[in-house]
Amino acid sequence: MYRILVPVDGSEPAFRAVQEAVSIASGKKDAEITLIYVSPSPVYFPFYSMVGPSLDADVKQIEEKEGNQMLEDIIRKVSPNASVTFRKKHLYGIAAQEICDYANDTKKDLIVMGNRGMGAFGQVILGSVSNKVLHLAKCPVMIVK
Repeated sequence: MYRILVPVDGSEPAFRAVQEAVSIASGKKDAEITLIYVSPSPVYFPFYSMVGPSLDADVKQIEEKEGNQMLEDIIRKVSPNASVTFRKKHLYGIAAQEICDYANDTKKDLIVMGNRGMGAFGQVILGSVSNKVLHLAKCPVMIVK
């Protein structure tokens, strides 16, 4: 089985990465694509703790719903044309670290991801997720423009 991990965030580069992964996987018998969405954990936002744990639960519930909806939308958009098995995973934490940990733990053969999902300001402040994954991942990483 050929296992590909595709981190998605709703951006156009991420969708192009999904299309590229489908193209790669279509030629492989029993290929599987896992779409992963990483929400920032509420513990990374200090103002949540000032309001209280109920806000943490509310934010997590909203993130869960929106993240799962996005994953379903992507699968629905590409699956009619794909002869590939799709899986989905929603995690919380620091995106690059969660992506690499998940890829390593589940022994993915390849990570395919967009070159940027956040705006230029976010990249300057937070750093490029794709750049961090490129350096932290133990499996090959393909960056799609």
